[in-house]
Amino acid sequence: MVEPSRLAEDPQLLLLHAAGLGRASWDAVVERIPGFARTLAIDLPGHGGVPGLAYGHDVVPRLAEYVAERIAVLGLRRPHVVGHSLGGVIALELARRVPVAAVTALCSIGFRAACHAYLCVVRTHAILRITAAVGPRARGRLLARGCVRRFVMGNVSARPVALRAEVVAADVTSMITNDVSTLCRYAGRYSFRATEIDDTTPVNLVWADQDRVVPMRDAVRARQVLPRAQHFVIPGSGHFVVRDDPEGAAAVIHACHAQLLWERQADIRRGARGNVNPLPGN
Repeated sequence: MVEPSRLAEDPQLLLLHAAGLGRASWDAVVERIPGFARTLAIDLPGHGGVPGLAYGHDVVPRLAEYVAERIAVLGLRRPHVVGHSLGGVIALELARRVPVAAVTALCSIGFRAACHAYLCVVRTHAILRITAAVGPRARGRLLARGCVRRFVMGNVSARPVALRAEVVAADVTSMITNDVSTLCRYAGRYSFRATEIDDTTPVNLVWADQDRVVPMRDAVRARQVLPRAQHFVIPGSGHFVVRDDPEGAAAVIHACHAQLLWERQADIRRGARGNVNPLPGN
């Protein structure tokens, strides 16, 4: 398929990260999206120096309201919102509040009544508490060992040994220093309901077939809640799909955005044809 032309008014990609990570977690994905530069990743509250919230059971809607405010401040017009894990369900909640061009949610939580993510996160937090007791330099040396990366990241990655030690060390430090524990205590129990999402808003749900936090069976409920959504599967990846397979994540995001641009341009062409007045005598 020929690459659709890009216009200045084409929707920008707004990227929302997973709990405990940060906007830098998208770097490896963005650099692999073919020919696309109009991206903006932001830090959510409790990450990257952004003050946290008074967390409660309404944390996901409140985070969506925060992102809606940021969209207004940044002057974005109907962005294509892409979210990972917690960022995925925030993107879906955001579509209930403000106009967006599309939503693409990778390994999104929120599709189980009692979210399996919570149990997996509890195990990960127990490991992080142990890891936090070790200083940064010693932690870096330990994470250089494949067996330690498997122990620390095995719940969220299908390829922990293959991950670069410095990347794992940065992610572990991020999860230790950010609001991940308090945030996930509430967000992990959240159940998404699709009321008020415009039927014309494209929704793309992306799953990882080795995900232990958001298992593939969550797609069954997702199809009931969002029957119009498109589904994609990234094979061989765990929950941290942006780490396990940044190429696969970039390919899916690119495909979803290219489809959005094609549909947008088709609408423009149809509108242009509809505005052409017939010549006199025809």
